[in-house]
Amino acid sequence: MLTTSEEIKSQTRDLWRTCFADSEDFMDIYFEDKYTDEANLTVRMDGKVVAATQVLPYRLTFYGSVQYAGYISGLATLPDYRGRGFASNLLHEAHRRLYAQGATLSFLIPGSETLRTFYEKPQHGSYWTSVYRQELPLDISQDGETDKIEVSRPDEWRQELYVFYHRLTQTLPFMVHPSEKDFFAALEAADLEDGYVLVAHRKRRLVGFCLAVKEKNGKVYIRTLAITEAATRKAFVEYLCRECGVTEVYRRFCIPGSNKGTEPYAMARVINVPRFLVGIAQPNPGFQLHIGIDGDLDIPENNGWYIVENGRVRLTDIRPESIITPGGLAAMFMAAQPMVMDMMLDE
Repeated sequence: MLTTSEEIKSQTRDLWRTCFADSEDFMDIYFEDKYTDEANLTVRMDGKVVAATQVLPYRLTFYGSVQYAGYISGLATLPDYRGRGFASNLLHEAHRRLYAQGATLSFLIPGSETLRTFYEKPQHGSYWTSVYRQELPLDISQDGETDKIEVSRPDEWRQELYVFYHRLTQTLPFMVHPSEKDFFAALEAADLEDGYVLVAHRKRRLVGFCLAVKEKNGKVYIRTLAITEAATRKAFVEYLCRECGVTEVYRRFCIPGSNKGTEPYAMARVINVPRFLVGIAQPNPGFQLHIGIDGDLDIPENNGWYIVENGRVRLTDIRPESIITPGGLAAMFMAAQPMVMDMMLDE
């Protein structure tokens, strides 16, 4: 039975409506700004979409290199069709597609600890928790004077906001970078929660952008912040305290997983081990590593023993002391760094 792309999109949205608690307004944003026909993978029975996921492209800056990553979003199966391995099949297809497209990493944000355990299984990709966060109040005591900084809440979100944000973040060493569409989708989603899209000017010069939301727990969180000077952060915090009737503003900082008080956030796995290791080795020629990869059921080409030295990566017959999964390899490098992941529509 032939099904048009619009019918598949509509059925995929119906699947979301059944499996997730998102509002129709949120789904409008997702299916207009994030979803594409090319990104959508489905399982269909008798012309009906019974399981689906979207593989969304992202740019990743990582250890001095720029890499391509895929974000696994919206993995779901209709209740009557669960237990048949459809989710596993979709993840396998997603990983193989990313490998063919030249991706280095795949990542996702599990909606619960039960799902975190689900994705750790070899048949579901051997993902490991690779990004950690910590919720902290913003300390603005040393941020300087704000008397010449004007904070406003614009009625229209112009492209200059993204240009400003992109300019300040494009060279950050450890970041998953949102596209322009991702950026404005995040603003729209926050607006559904009566969020605050704020800008700051010093005279006529744009010096800051801030996206903040007062969440259900009553706390105000800055979800995204781009500033040219510390005093701008203080100006944003003071504005939010006045408008929201709070004394503190919080941020969920992405920090190394070894720090005390961290909470698990995103999971990842390596899609192409040689490409991943080369991306680290070439900008860091003094880096050395002898590592083995095993247990990659979806991309067995990754399984093997590797030596990294002099900016190069090669296979070896010498067994290493450490043999890990593709998820373990991602976590080894990502969890050690403050990976910035903003505007993922998961909050």
